[in-house]
Amino acid sequence: MNDVIPLPVRLDAATAPLLAAELLTCDPHADMRLDAGETVHIGALGAQVLASARQTTVANGTTLIIANLQPRASQQLTLMGLTELTTPKEVT
Repeated sequence: MNDVIPLPVRLDAATAPLLAAELLTCDPHADMRLDAGETVHIGALGAQVLASARQTTVANGTTLIIANLQPRASQQLTLMGLTELTTPKEVT
């Protein structure tokens, strides 16, 4: 199992590459768990990293779990057409 990775307050052009690099170190055979409890802004590059992470987990037969997604960040993802990232998944 991967550790929970906290997302930055602003997931934007400055922080997205750092998150992408950290996600590359995750075990590809385990669910990817992100904590968005402090995240108030998700820009286009940050959303691209999250969408890529979701595609990777789907390809690996695992799940991307974004916990504690704040309303503003959820709205930003929805406006970018990434509603699949805003729906909490049941963990079994």
